[in-house]
Amino acid sequence: MLDNPLTRDRVWRSFGYMIGLAPTPELRDVQAGPRIMFFSAGRESNIVGATASLLLEVDEAQDVAIDKFDRELRPMASTTNATTVLYGTAWSEDTLLAIMRANNLALEERDGIRRHFEYDWRTLAAINTNYKKFVEGEIARLGADHLTIRTQYRLLPISGAGLLLNEMQCYLLSGGHDWEDEPDEEDDGIYVAGIDVGGEYRPRADGLGAVYITSPLGRVPASAHDATVITVGKVRYNEFQLPKIEVVHHYCFTGMRHSEQYAAICEIAQRWNIRRLVIDATGLGEALASLLIDRFGDKRVSAFKFSRPSKSRLTYQFLSMVNAGRLKIYRQDEAPAAIYSECWKQLKLARYRVPVQGLIEMYCEDGEANDDYLMSLALCCEATREFIPAVQEVAVIKPRRLYEDEGRY
Repeated sequence: MLDNPLTRDRVWRSFGYMIGLAPTPELRDVQAGPRIMFFSAGRESNIVGATASLLLEVDEAQDVAIDKFDRELRPMASTTNATTVLYGTAWSEDTLLAIMRANNLALEERDGIRRHFEYDWRTLAAINTNYKKFVEGEIARLGADHLTIRTQYRLLPISGAGLLLNEMQCYLLSGGHDWEDEPDEEDDGIYVAGIDVGGEYRPRADGLGAVYITSPLGRVPASAHDATVITVGKVRYNEFQLPKIEVVHHYCFTGMRHSEQYAAICEIAQRWNIRRLVIDATGLGEALASLLIDRFGDKRVSAFKFSRPSKSRLTYQFLSMVNAGRLKIYRQDEAPAAIYSECWKQLKLARYRVPVQGLIEMYCEDGEANDDYLMSLALCCEATREFIPAVQEVAVIKPRRLYEDEGRY
C-alpha cells in the first residue's frame, strides 16, 4: 500500500519488525515519523516494553493465551489509553476472543455504546456468489452443527467441557445384535480389537498385602489405575462400502500384571482371529505393545501413542463413526451386567474439551468415571482405518468409434 509515488521514498524499515513513514525523504535515514510494529503473541516470545500510542491490534485473538495478553500485550496501551482491537473467529468459550466478546456485550448492555462487531458468512455471501455457493456446499456436506461450520462460518463458540454424546448419538450407538462369548465360526465378519492399557497391581508397601475386589472376571486385586479394557468388534460393510463395527465382546483386566496381560491378549487375539489390533502404547502400554508387535507383526498390531493431535484425530474418528451409525454396541440381554453398565456409564458421562483451536479431545471427569471403555472403543474404531472396501465387479467400457474414416475415437 505504501508503494506509490506519494510515500515510496519516505518508507523506512528497522529490525525486521518495524515499518515507518518519514515526513520527508530526507528524514527516512533517521527513522522519523509514525511507525507500526509487529510482534509475535506466541507463549515463547518476549515482547515486554513496547508502547502503543494510537492503536493496539491483536489478530487471531482466539489463539492468544489470556495470561500472555494480560501480562505483555494489554499493558502496551496503558500509558496512552490506546484503543485495543481484537480480531478473530469463534472457537471455544474460554478463549481470549470469547471472553472479550462477552465483556464488550455486557458493557453495551450497560451504556448502549457498540463495542462488538460481528459478521458471519452471510455478510460476504451477500456480495460474493462464489463464496455463497462454497459455504452452502460445505454446510450441506458437513452439516450446520459441524465444528468447522459453527466456528469458522457461523461464529458460534463451542462449549469447552460439554458432554461428548447427545441422546441421538447414544441411540445410534445402541445395536440390536447379541453379545458373543466366542467367535461365530459361520459368520464371515472380520474381527478387530482396541486395547486401552491400565496399570498393574503392585504389593502394598505397608506389608498388609493385596486388596481384592469382585469383577466380572472373578476375584482380582484392586488397583488405583484404570483397568485394561479390550473391545472386540466385528467389521462389516454398509451400503456405501464403508466399514462398520458391531462390538460383540469386552474384556476387563483390573490390576493384572503386564506379563499376564500379554499372555491373555495373545490368547484372545488367536481365539478371535483378530485381523487388526490397535493398542494404547503411551506410557504403561509401550512395552506391552512392543511385545505384541514382535509376536504378531506390525501389519496385525498397531501401537497408538496419545498426544494432543493424535487424540483429536481419534475423537473425530470416533464421532464420525457414531454419527454415521457405523459403530454399534451389543444388546444388554446376554452381556455381563457390570461390563454393560460401566461401558454405558462412561459413554454417557464422557465430555469433550478444546485445548487449542482445531483440536478436540474426549475424556471423563475425575470422580465421575474412568475412560478405559471409551478409549478402547475409540481405538477399535481406529482399527478400521486401513480396511479396504470390498472389491466390486468392474465393467470395462470400450471406446466408441466416432469417425470411421479418420480412425479417431
